[in-house]
Formats: sequence, C-alpha cells, structure tokens
Amino acid sequence: MIRGIGVDIVKVDRIEQAVERWGDRFLKRIFTAAEIERCQQRARPAQCLALRFAAKEAFAKALGLGMRKGLRWRDIEVVHDHLGKPDLLLHNQAQRLLEAMEASRTWLSLSDERESALAVVVLEG
Repeated sequence: MIRGIGVDIVKVDRIEQAVERWGDRFLKRIFTAAEIERCQQRARPAQCLALRFAAKEAFAKALGLGMRKGLRWRDIEVVHDHLGKPDLLLHNQAQRLLEAMEASRTWLSLSDERESALAVVVLEG
C-alpha cells in the first residue's frame, strides 16, 4: 500500500549559488560525506547535489511533514546500487518517521536537465 508520495524540483544554479556563498558549511549541513564525495567526482557537482537535495525534499514531502519533527537533512542519504539505481538510505529520525507511517520501503526516481533536477519518492508499506 502506498503511504506517501513526494515530488520536488530544484534549479541547479540555486545549489551552485549556495555552495559559492556558504561553501563547506552548506555542504556539511545538507549532505553526507559520501554524497559530497560522489558529487565532487562529477563533471558538474552542483547538478549531482541538486538531485540529492530534491530527493531529500521529496522524501520530506512524502512523509507529509516537510523538514520538521526533528528530521535532519543528513538523515536522508541518496545511495546507488551496483547498476546505478538510486535509493534512499535513512538514518535516525528519518527511519523512525518512516516506520511511524507504517511504511517499510522507499522508491526513488531522479531525473535532470541542464538547469533543473527532479526527484520523486514513493513510500510503501
């Protein structure tokens, strides 16, 4: 049964501007070390970061809470399997909130163009 659906779209230049303005302070507040490392290896790091930011927002929307109830950005991590399929790895409060919704599985789809990044999250229980 579907417990929640969230969608978010992020302009890549918004992430570029945040990194330029706040640097590591922004990166370390929003992204895990693994996410930062993966994105810094890309030709366009901001595009990679924008996809992850959109995924985190989409997850929060799927919960129906936004970034409240103790949910922290780094509690939501975007990971990839050996074929490159994206998924969410939830930590701490993110995992507890998922369980409180009686959801046991997340589905993540990512898509991007030059200027924008899109994420869709479905919570299944």
